[in-house]
Amino acid sequence: MTAASTSPQQMAGDIIDLTPRERMIKKAKSHRGLQFGGAVVLTMTLVALLAPVIAPYSPFEQDLAKRLISPVWAEGGSWEHIFGTDQLGRDYLSRLIYGARVSMGVGFGAALLGCVLGVTIGLVAGYLGGRADRAASFLLTCQLALPSLLLAMALVFFVGASITTLIVVLGCLHWSYYMVVTRTMTRQIRELEYVFAARSIGSTDRQILFYEILPNLSNQIIVVFSLEMAVVIIHEAALSFLGVGVQPPTASWGLMIAEGKEAMYFKPYLVAIPGAALFLLVLAVNLLGDGIRDITAPEGRN
Repeated sequence: MTAASTSPQQMAGDIIDLTPRERMIKKAKSHRGLQFGGAVVLTMTLVALLAPVIAPYSPFEQDLAKRLISPVWAEGGSWEHIFGTDQLGRDYLSRLIYGARVSMGVGFGAALLGCVLGVTIGLVAGYLGGRADRAASFLLTCQLALPSLLLAMALVFFVGASITTLIVVLGCLHWSYYMVVTRTMTRQIRELEYVFAARSIGSTDRQILFYEILPNLSNQIIVVFSLEMAVVIIHEAALSFLGVGVQPPTASWGLMIAEGKEAMYFKPYLVAIPGAALFLLVLAVNLLGDGIRDITAPEGRN
């Protein structure tokens, strides 16, 4: 039988014969958002990790004789400084590369800390219910009643601005969505048959939480993680822009925008380049999270 005579029933049978992993790989190959987001995030991660190797200059090296050189594509630009220089003569490409380390590091670290806090509270509250659930609801109400960005500004200002402080403060302020999603799903899953079966054979509460319930929440947690990481990256840039985040001379995209705003009318690249990098990274993180959700969701595995 030739390929042209293959019946629809045979084609459907071929699809059904695929394993769940093969189906996910097949969907990933056709998911443009996942591919674009993954490529950008992977590139940004490699750039951040290899910054000392690939940066053409030190991000702190100043040369006032070369201040405000235009990018290579603009009039007066040169290949010596592809993205030009800033007001202090520092190479803008090098500062952009090192700024990726701050954005990726703070974004991933704070989102991971928030994930640990929120998922832990949500699991315990959703599984035990009662007083634990009421206590978690009270914490959530207190969290949502506070303006997170203003509170982060105050805490960073009083504790002292540093990358570690930013990770801890932003992580402790971005656990609520993890908690809401985890608690809701845990309350649903704890009533399912396989949880009763695990309890009937003597599994402890810890074993049920970590081996029966938590693996079934991974899809939702990944989506929330991508959203929270994107929000944290924006908040870090906002804090640095306002002067209470990363401090000079450390390279940060938010700080670069703040330093370039005074000259943005005649040197717009000072704001446009770090702004475009920030936009691209946040967009890629969101697309990657959405793509992972699409290919791993149970309703999308058929």
